[in-house]
Amino acid sequence: MADERHEWFLNQIFRHRAALYRYLRKFTSGAEDIEDLVQETYVRVYALSYTQAVDSPRALLFRIAHNMAVERARRQKSQATDSVADLERLTVYSSDAPADEQIDARRRFESFCAAVDRLPPLCRRVFVLRKVYRLSHDEIAEVLGVSHSTIEKHVAKGLIRCRDYLREAGLLDAIESKDRGDAPRGLQDVGDGE
Repeated sequence: MADERHEWFLNQIFRHRAALYRYLRKFTSGAEDIEDLVQETYVRVYALSYTQAVDSPRALLFRIAHNMAVERARRQKSQATDSVADLERLTVYSSDAPADEQIDARRRFESFCAAVDRLPPLCRRVFVLRKVYRLSHDEIAEVLGVSHSTIEKHVAKGLIRCRDYLREAGLLDAIESKDRGDAPRGLQDVGDGE
């Protein structure tokens, strides 16, 4: 009897292995999941006691595999929602700033970039080379072919215009009122005489 079951399994079930893999690929995300489902399906089919009464072994194989894939997906979905609920009980610490602070910082950065974009072309180049790329006056003079006094004038002009733009946007007041000594980098340098 065991030999007959084994023969039936090899001839009627195992020969559909490639087609079963292709079919299960629709329901799973990885090759390991497919292999697990195939093995579990084979175990269930092999454990059946009424194999001789099966009219279509291939249909039986695919039905069992389909049901197992659906069952696994439900379990995973349930586990995913359970784990989200469990997160509230955990005390998870992150070195990142809270999301609202990150969004606010991004908004302020984009506003500052918009302020810099509004500067006249030469002023913007000098300002970016000095305040973003941190080039010295000598390096800027060499790159742009302008004098040190022109560089100082454009850096100061850029700082004032960016400050005014941010103040009009309502961003600078919030920063200044939050901490008077904590003005945005670059705006602290208005009289640095570099």
